[in-house]
Amino acid sequence: MTADLSGNLLRPAALHGRVSDFSTGISAVNDTTAPAVQSQQGALAGELIKFDNVRKVFPARGTATEVSALHDVSLSVRAGSVMGVIGRSGAGKSTLIRLVNGLDKPTGGRVLFDGVDVGGLTGRALRQTQRQIGMIFQHFNLLSSRTAFDNVALPLEIAGADTATIAKRVNALLDLVGLADKRDRYPSELSGGQKQRVGIARALATEPKALLSDEATSALDPETTRSILDLLKTVNRELRLTILLITHEMSVVRAIADEVVVLEGGSVVEHSDVYDIFTQPRHAVTHSFFANDAGRQLPEDLKARLQPYAAPGGQTVVRIVFRTASADEAVLSKLTRVLSIDINIISATVDTLAGKPFGWIIASIASSSTSQAIAFFERNGVSTEVLGHVA
Repeated sequence: MTADLSGNLLRPAALHGRVSDFSTGISAVNDTTAPAVQSQQGALAGELIKFDNVRKVFPARGTATEVSALHDVSLSVRAGSVMGVIGRSGAGKSTLIRLVNGLDKPTGGRVLFDGVDVGGLTGRALRQTQRQIGMIFQHFNLLSSRTAFDNVALPLEIAGADTATIAKRVNALLDLVGLADKRDRYPSELSGGQKQRVGIARALATEPKALLSDEATSALDPETTRSILDLLKTVNRELRLTILLITHEMSVVRAIADEVVVLEGGSVVEHSDVYDIFTQPRHAVTHSFFANDAGRQLPEDLKARLQPYAAPGGQTVVRIVFRTASADEAVLSKLTRVLSIDINIISATVDTLAGKPFGWIIASIASSSTSQAIAFFERNGVSTEVLGHVA
């Protein structure tokens, strides 16, 4: 059970359409602290965040040379969706997210939030837009001298909300994230997962339209990570909150994202829905994030024996990927029955993602029959990848 911010207990499904309850009195505060920024969201056809040929260069300083962090990045985040941005250290992920809330400005191009060019905002207009963007951090960024209640209350105090409004709103937020009984605890008295829940509640305090998550689960153990991701999914689903999530963990992307962007060296090297990224990764960097996935990898002894060329009488090792409809078909037995080609299964994984089945098999086939087998798989909607050959 969760509570809305007017104090009424609601089942999760009942939260739909009640987002206005989350900020009783806050709209009036915002109206008096900054002039309205005109939204062009209708023109953006559902895009809440848009990067338009964005470049970011950090100039040389002292002995440090110039750093080009982002190169002509263009992508859109749909309102109400969850986009995962994944990349290795130095890929430009954190720079990307700092451009959304105006902490940095692009060197070239535009970053639009709800149709407004964030890079062109200053002063009170920038602060008003920033109130519409919540932020959660890897290391929580809680004030050690303030209780859980007071940490969540801080953005509302800055916005000028009255004491009664703050109390009503903060108590409901703490209930939403499952910390109603921890309101008077200091950060030093909370676990890592509890601290991150406080951080999420604080990020929701000003009724944001979007939530930016910068490696928010990287410092947590796997079980706590799952609980935080479940909370974020609930926030996205029930409050229809857009989430832009930065991570280096494919497991996080898989658990929560609708779309995935892969960054490398400041450029977008792959962008697709989460199902396609997991079942048909195209770029080498994307493949590298699956290095430790069980079922996708070769046994070490077999990997050591792989050769780049087929030998007479040898075997070809292939990865066979089943997607959607083909995942339910008896393609392997059909191959053996129709073409009399034997196949040796080395490892296999079957699962579902985004409500759709998929699976992959690592197998060996006689090298003399490999071309015929691959052609058969293609005719049946199954993709294959040759991994190497063994004698």
